[in-house]
Amino acid sequence: MADWEQIDLGIRDRPRAALRPAIRRAWSGSRMPEGIVEELATGIVGCEPALIALFVSSAAPYDAVVRSLSARFPGVPLIGCTTAGSLTEQRYEADGAIVLAFDRSAFSFEICLLENLKQFSIPRGGELIETAYFRLLRELEQDRSNLFAMLLVDGLSRREEEIAASAYAALDEVPVFGASAGDNLHFDTTQIFYNGAILEDTALVVIGASNRQIEVFKFEHFRPMEEKLVITSADPERRIVKTINAEPAAEEYARLIGVDVSALTPAVFAANPLLARIGGDYHVRAIQKSDDQGALHFFCAVDEGIVLTPASPVDMRDNLLLNMEQISDRLGSIELVLCFDCILRRLEAERLGIKHELLPIFKRFNMIGFSTYGEQFKFLHLSQTLTGLAIGAAE
Repeated sequence: MADWEQIDLGIRDRPRAALRPAIRRAWSGSRMPEGIVEELATGIVGCEPALIALFVSSAAPYDAVVRSLSARFPGVPLIGCTTAGSLTEQRYEADGAIVLAFDRSAFSFEICLLENLKQFSIPRGGELIETAYFRLLRELEQDRSNLFAMLLVDGLSRREEEIAASAYAALDEVPVFGASAGDNLHFDTTQIFYNGAILEDTALVVIGASNRQIEVFKFEHFRPMEEKLVITSADPERRIVKTINAEPAAEEYARLIGVDVSALTPAVFAANPLLARIGGDYHVRAIQKSDDQGALHFFCAVDEGIVLTPASPVDMRDNLLLNMEQISDRLGSIELVLCFDCILRRLEAERLGIKHELLPIFKRFNMIGFSTYGEQFKFLHLSQTLTGLAIGAAE
């Protein structure tokens, strides 16, 4: 283990614009909306943003922050969501607000708004996403050949699988990553931000193009074990598993990991996820909670007949460092990494007492992001993973 401790610039403006950072970012821990807005706005001074991304803990006055920050930058698209916490070079916690401003000198964007997710149609969603994609391609500057798509989804909509599949199919191999909005483990209401509005039952597909080298990534720190479990009764629409191996799901799961049913908590679920094999690879199927009927509620899609495998963790610190070093090697150097980090990863780090040992890695690779209720990568909706966008430094 490691030793831990869209505006057109005139010709005269272009050399100066080229010297600006591609992204400005800021964090605020203030409890007052005026303080949050001031700290975030001050942190992105010097940027001519093509897009502002705002991620605010659900415990903060996010409605006032969204409206005020949007008013401070008229004409600039503002997107974002509520979170279950923030990740920065100095903090890994439940509170806080972060902002990222993507500079026009390096980025172009188009946004697809998907509303009324309860009635979401994959064909119709694909048409809307494809329309936004073609709009971006028609307006794209020649040097911006590196494409990506970022999904932000109401984390209680249970429509992430359909949205990820629609985006992946519509975007013609454009790398897709995304996050489910959170509300600090209350599971009451999660919000999407769009140009000053606070929305529910909604998702955003943010399609970007850059002249920087980029990499969309996903990794987790678990390996499959030998034992196999079969979901024998489930409610797929609600992501509820009623029985495993023909036994009450919570009881069978508790027996498997060697604890009493009464001891099942978010921290225990974070330490003992299950894996499903999809497309030849194992992906985490994390548990959200157990209920009074002995069922297990999952963060991701589940169905009867699915075979699950208990997971064995590897060291989160070593895994994070190794993966980030490999990304850095591929890009040459990194200006910033936007991270969508499952809330269960932070809960595990808290249980193990290693949060402070992750911060130097976040700092080394300029990582910033938030704690999610699920992650999207390519056509998949996942949990207990870290996914995001690594942006290379200017050459």
